Amino acid sequence: MKNILYTLAVLAISTCYINSQELSKNTAFDVLAKWEGKWQNSAVFEASVWIPERVETRSKIESNLILSNNYLEIMVYNGNSISKHIICYDQISRQFNRWEFKNDGSNSFWTGKWSDKEQTMYWNFIDFSNAGISGQIIETFKSSGKIKTKVFMEDKNGTPLLKINGTKVKL
Repeated sequence: MKNILYTLAVLAISTCYINSQELSKNTAFDVLAKWEGKWQNSAVFEASVWIPERVETRSKIESNLILSNNYLEIMVYNGNSISKHIICYDQISRQFNRWEFKNDGSNSFWTGKWSDKEQTMYWNFIDFSNAGISGQIIETFKSSGKIKTKVFMEDKNGTPLLKINGTKVKL
């Protein structure tokens, strides 16, 4: 029985280790620096529970490394809507963390994994409300001046709450 428990513990720890990504401080900086600069964003919000009809938007984005280049600060300006995103790499959890704060008082938190092979960041929404909401942001760097973004959120029943397809072009 002891051997079975030991084997299960080793498998669980191995799985966690395989799913984590240990990046050096320089590599994490290189990933964060990909977002740095001024961007024009075009996004299509598809009809969903939170967005009753399809909407196309444009926004300006300004991204800067801050606090000794350990954090990326992103400001998104879309008409009267303003949001601030803070992104960093956490050495302990071996993942990227993303906080989003909006001028309406709402906020969200996401954890991310970088795929160097795909040049893609995969963000997963953390539902602190325990409402059963799941979400993912996929940001694929097509070049140093173009990022394709997909956002998808759904409720615990699989009903789409939000679907966004966007393209950021560096100015």
